[in-house]
Amino acid sequence: MPIRMTGLTSGLDTESIVNQLMSAQRTKQTKVENKKQKLEWKQEIWKGLNTKIYGFYKDSLSKMKYSSNYSTKKASVSDSTKLTATASTKAAAGSYKVEIKSIASAQYVTSGKLSYKDSSGNTNTATTSTKLSDLGMSSGTVLKLEVGDKSSALEVKDDTTIKDFVNFCSNAGLNATFDEKQQRFFLSSKDSGEENSFSLSANTYSSEGDTAITELNDAVGLANLTSSQKTKYNSIVYGAIASGTQISDDDKETLKSIAVSSADADAKSKATEFYRASLNKTYDISDEEKEKIKKKYDSDLTLSGDDRTKAIADAIEKKKQSDIEEKLKTDEYKTKISEAVTKGITAEEVRKAGLAVTDSSNAEDPASISKYTFEKTETRKENAENAIESAVGKFNTAIESGITSDNGSGLLKLGLSNFDGATSYKEGDLASNMVLSKAADTEIVYNGATLTSNNTSIEVAGVTLNLLGTTAAGESVNVTVSNDTSAVYDTIKEFITEYNSILKTMNTYYDAASASSYEVLTDEQKEAMSDDEVDKWNTKIKDSLLRRDSTLSGLISVMKTDMMGSYKASNGKTYSLANLGISTSSKNYNEGGLLHIKGDEDDDEFADSTNTLMKMLEEDPDTVKEVLSGLASNLYDSLNKKMSTSTMSSALTFYNDKEMASQLSDYKKEISNWESKLSDMEEKYYSQFSAMETALAKLQSQQNTLSSYLGS
Repeated sequence: MPIRMTGLTSGLDTESIVNQLMSAQRTKQTKVENKKQKLEWKQEIWKGLNTKIYGFYKDSLSKMKYSSNYSTKKASVSDSTKLTATASTKAAAGSYKVEIKSIASAQYVTSGKLSYKDSSGNTNTATTSTKLSDLGMSSGTVLKLEVGDKSSALEVKDDTTIKDFVNFCSNAGLNATFDEKQQRFFLSSKDSGEENSFSLSANTYSSEGDTAITELNDAVGLANLTSSQKTKYNSIVYGAIASGTQISDDDKETLKSIAVSSADADAKSKATEFYRASLNKTYDISDEEKEKIKKKYDSDLTLSGDDRTKAIADAIEKKKQSDIEEKLKTDEYKTKISEAVTKGITAEEVRKAGLAVTDSSNAEDPASISKYTFEKTETRKENAENAIESAVGKFNTAIESGITSDNGSGLLKLGLSNFDGATSYKEGDLASNMVLSKAADTEIVYNGATLTSNNTSIEVAGVTLNLLGTTAAGESVNVTVSNDTSAVYDTIKEFITEYNSILKTMNTYYDAASASSYEVLTDEQKEAMSDDEVDKWNTKIKDSLLRRDSTLSGLISVMKTDMMGSYKASNGKTYSLANLGISTSSKNYNEGGLLHIKGDEDDDEFADSTNTLMKMLEEDPDTVKEVLSGLASNLYDSLNKKMSTSTMSSALTFYNDKEMASQLSDYKKEISNWESKLSDMEEKYYSQFSAMETALAKLQSQQNTLSSYLGS
């Protein structure tokens, strides 16, 4: 805002005069701002009301229009210590007899307590990192695990640990832990039922099988496999061993792909090592760098003589190796390595690079050649695929003749014995001291029919039975299914309560007292009032904004008309809510159509009346269901039409949101125009007063000059 020096000549308070002149003009802008504020409040009210109505439409009303929601059933039992029961809407009413022969359970295995001694003969406590070989299990032992219809196998190696065994069991689908305090394994099926039982056995490779596995490991290049490749390889090979089935043609092709990838990885490793060794032969750091290193160690007074010489040599070598590694990362050497992987490296290239090692008699060491040489891509691929073809053939032959044989004592070192899951064992039954509780299915006799399940609950014709205990021979539990009249009644009551809540809110807005004499407060007016007074003033305006609103009137009319209408039932009779014992107040006509359930204990006006609705639900539930779902469907369809898209409203909106948004935009533009107009007008007034001041100053100057002439 510019700083103005006004009224210096005229002595007038120009700023006050301009403010008074502008005040009248700003009243026009204030009127527009008031309209905008009221429209924003109105928009806010409609958004809240829209949320309530749409929620009612989507949830309560939507449910009430489907007859299935009026068919609630309940189930009762004669002995709740044996079972509990719940009934769905499709359950048939009636009484049923249930005999419980057995209840489903999972299979549980607890190992005997582990005990092993170290090389000194001292008794040790096993941990999850303890190797199975330390427990006395032979390397090469194959553990076969079958969980349901899934087979898995684990080949025990020198470094296989208790944790590896636990993970093997877990990955196969069991609950598996090793308790270090108890020194026992705890295994169990994740789900109950006989179909989820599991078996475990220790096996030893046949000589043919041992040869086949070794050749297959070599053919695939096991040492060069990535983690994911190794997982896939193990899944194919040990899955075949566990199930006793041959490797399929598809799996064989997968193994070929893995073998080729492994051979390529080996070639890249050898090519990289070839160029690393070549650089070690040809590259050295500069004399300047050597001198810099030498000076650094010469100044180190903690070193002397041979120690200093060795430290300098080590530092120079470290710098050289660091430089070589950096060179291998350059595009030049990446290209060289890539090209070598494609075309291969021959023995002659190794000799030419000076990497072949000879002894005192000038005999060449073959290993110094083979560590760098490999075939070109095409040859490597052919060799890898042929090797897999041969190894898989031998493996499948070994499978046919029995690649493993049962090693009955193999699991003893783990406190376990071979088991098939079909027999239970108590502590002391087996040499391992293992305990096994076999899995069981649920078996019941339902009205004379024997039914089974792998769960502790079983559903029969819409009735879910949750089993808690078995019945004695000749005893049964009675299950009675009936219509849950109270639940249906409560559903209807909840619907009416929500309907009334929304209708009451709409009636309150529509019938609100007029606030035409209330305008939006200005900042000056707010400052002169307390916060509570301001809130009450604004609330008075807000509460009246939907008074006699035509859109709201239409919604109220639809709500009342559809719910208070009539519906012709399939029995040919026409019903209204009144026939069901649901009516409006007979005393308070100002309620505006709120619904009451006659005879309902929570209704102050009709609590003493006969509860017709409950009586009809008990005697003629189908008619109640048909009439209420019909009336609810009518209202649902009407509200759906009310919130359809139009030029004035968006989808899922019951009010003219587009029209309001357009009006707000117009008000904002009008306010902006007024701000520019008033700014120009204010500037014009100041310019006029400034011109007057200038004219008066000139006149005063002329008078002063004239006076001086006359005075002289």
